[in-house]
Amino acid sequence: MAFAAARSLCRRYARGFYFASSFLPRAKRDAACAVVAFCGMVRDAMEAPQDSLEGANGLRHHPIGTPSPSVGGAATQSAPVAMGAPQTLGGCSTCGPTGSMDARVGLLGERLDEIYDGRLELPRPESRSEPQHALHAFALSARRHHIPRQYFVDLADALRRDETVMRYATWASLARQCRQGPGSVALALGAVFGVTHSGAGEHAVQLATAMRLTTILRDLKADRDRGKVYLPLEDMARFRYSERDLARGTVNDPFRELIRFEIARARGLFRDGAEGLCWLGDDGSRLTVSALAANAAGLLDAIERQGCDVFTRPPSLSAGQKLRRLPVAWSLSRRRPGERMPDVFRAAR
Repeated sequence: MAFAAARSLCRRYARGFYFASSFLPRAKRDAACAVVAFCGMVRDAMEAPQDSLEGANGLRHHPIGTPSPSVGGAATQSAPVAMGAPQTLGGCSTCGPTGSMDARVGLLGERLDEIYDGRLELPRPESRSEPQHALHAFALSARRHHIPRQYFVDLADALRRDETVMRYATWASLARQCRQGPGSVALALGAVFGVTHSGAGEHAVQLATAMRLTTILRDLKADRDRGKVYLPLEDMARFRYSERDLARGTVNDPFRELIRFEIARARGLFRDGAEGLCWLGDDGSRLTVSALAANAAGLLDAIERQGCDVFTRPPSLSAGQKLRRLPVAWSLSRRRPGERMPDVFRAAR
């Protein structure tokens, strides 16, 4: 029941990863889904409205908080937290009170201590909620695959910042956030997949950063509507595209140049990150990550096909388009160290 619950939550949190994980052997798939499910629960807890948790103490009844076996502890549904005035990271300060977020990170640290010390307490299996079953699956997987505890602390720190930071002044500051957030998840999954080279971790972080930058471009309108601007302000200034233009959904030549610049940056990160795919386990692990990377890169092509207009409709890939990208994912997964990179991350022609 534990791993079935983890797979169910993984599908809810990360549908694309869930389907790509079908290339993995069963034991690895179960562990990978458990990691993704746990990371999703961490995100839910960090993003939940303050009143829904009754302050940090409310997390004691949450699957990632201090154990409370007598309480079912269903996962709190994710919801945006109210934000203050725009602030930036990397050149400026963050905004708003962070005490609640700090308390949540602290409670997660306590929960991780219990998991890694083998002191996790949960209700009897027949009384557990789905998130508690998934938590048990994660505890088994974390110990079995020797996943460093610090990865999840880093993830929580990144989520805490993301709840308080409304703007990023520079690409360097956004890249640091991507490395600590999605990059930490990639490193945790790398421990499950198995790596054969010490440099594989850095490449995994680059791939995760490329994927995050891609979703930032895809979700530009949705993020703008909730007051978030992930595009580095220095890049917007360089191409003379203002926040007022962004608020209006203006698609002009400066905007297209800006988006093409970010697309080129993402493709460069994809190429650099994909260099490390050959150091993943050759048991479906390479193909899983290759499929994720190929589909994400396909979103960049979709943005270009729309003339860089991400305001009229979010770019997406149909099921058929994803299937048609499997051959290039396969060629990417079969590449050996030193061989030429398949034509996966170039601009669509």
